[in-house]
Amino acid sequence: MADQEIANPVSKERFIIRERGPEVLVLEIHVPPDMIRPPLHLHRSQEESFEVLHGQVVVRAGGEQRTLGPGGRFAVAPALPHTWWNSGDDEAVLLAEFRPPGRAQSFFETFCGMAGEGRCNAQGSPPFLQIAASAPSWDMYLAGPPVPLQRALFAALGPLARLRGYRASYDRFSVE
Repeated sequence: MADQEIANPVSKERFIIRERGPEVLVLEIHVPPDMIRPPLHLHRSQEESFEVLHGQVVVRAGGEQRTLGPGGRFAVAPALPHTWWNSGDDEAVLLAEFRPPGRAQSFFETFCGMAGEGRCNAQGSPPFLQIAASAPSWDMYLAGPPVPLQRALFAALGPLARLRGYRASYDRFSVE
């Protein structure tokens, strides 16, 4: 199967799916220096690891921040708040691995698809009701407010989100 690509025109990220299976999802990510940083977030049950292939990337996880150049690696344990960004002057290329993959691919497909349709704000976030419909499926949350509060809020808003037409994911964005 040929590698498949998805792009987010708002955050300026380009993702190439290099490997996907029951154990791992591997994405090659291309980002310019003026990318929009992902918010501080966590994956409750996934490890996310980074390996820089080209350029310079900063990874912030917990109380630690590391600048990585080509060959540099950093693994983020499940449930540890983290973010990352291109800290160099040129395009950065990195591999991101999600173990287990969970529904991480759905997250990237949905966010990129929504951005491509002009349905995300200037920071790359889709409407809040979209997040309420999707976050429980992805098991991914912002670093604050506390995850139990976010889960309760999304559970309460989920029926309204579905009534308004929001779904956890959309076939039209799937690259499978």
